[in-house]
Amino acid sequence: MNRSMFLRAAAAAVAATASVTLAATGSATAAAEKHSAAAFTVTHLGGPSTILEIAGARILLDPTFDEPKAYPSGLEKTQGPALDVNEIGRIDAVLLSHDQHDDNLDDTGRELLKRVPAVFSTPGAEKRLGGHVTGMKSWTSQKLKTSRGAIKVTAVPALHGPDGVDRGEDGEVTGFVLSGKGVPTTYISGDNASVKVAKAVGDRIRKQFGRIDTAVLFAGAARTPAILDNAPLTLTSKRAALVAQYLNPRKVVAVHTDSWNIYSEDMKSLVKAFRERGVAGKLVDLRPAGEKKNLS
Repeated sequence: MNRSMFLRAAAAAVAATASVTLAATGSATAAAEKHSAAAFTVTHLGGPSTILEIAGARILLDPTFDEPKAYPSGLEKTQGPALDVNEIGRIDAVLLSHDQHDDNLDDTGRELLKRVPAVFSTPGAEKRLGGHVTGMKSWTSQKLKTSRGAIKVTAVPALHGPDGVDRGEDGEVTGFVLSGKGVPTTYISGDNASVKVAKAVGDRIRKQFGRIDTAVLFAGAARTPAILDNAPLTLTSKRAALVAQYLNPRKVVAVHTDSWNIYSEDMKSLVKAFRERGVAGKLVDLRPAGEKKNLS
């Protein structure tokens, strides 16, 4: 083989090797992107405050970041968040069940809202908090743009107390549904205490969006003596288990059971109720708080 033929053969070998390397790298990148696009995680911070990472967006539920303290309303924060407001990283949107009560929006949470690109809540919250909050009536939708497309955010009914009771402005709350192409359909109950309301919402979700992938249920049976003779204002453990059985989601994320003095039931009673109802296998173990859990 003369020198010219040797150089051509060597060049061909290098090109072939580079081609294989690029193909392998491309396959690995595609696989990583596919895995990343499918990633769906939850990080519980305490109380109702939870981060959902879904379809390329980081969504925060009901921000409460104060350290333990008492409030003029009579509510008391008994435990600080697992991560403080400077440790949570980028937040693309906040879904706020309501703004009237400290256990769903505390002082530090209010300041955080001003720095978040999108905040969705009730019409009353928009009036009270200002134009950086988008107030949504039930079954209306907003589009949240993400790096991978868009998430449809739909407000759904919630009842902050017993069936048949209208608490007026103080009881105005909302739940949410997340949906869209490549988005696991996710129901977020907000401070809803009614099985009847949750069932009706679930029926409409199935008709409009298909099967519920994940349900985020606010439980804890919140009570305060000054309101409705101490009636539960959020789902009791038994009611949460009944809702989980009826909605039949793939996964259930239960929050709103710790860090505040108004919760009359905890995760221990919730796990017991889910076990008795035969749906314990759906319940996501969020311990320890602050640690990211995979929902995919």
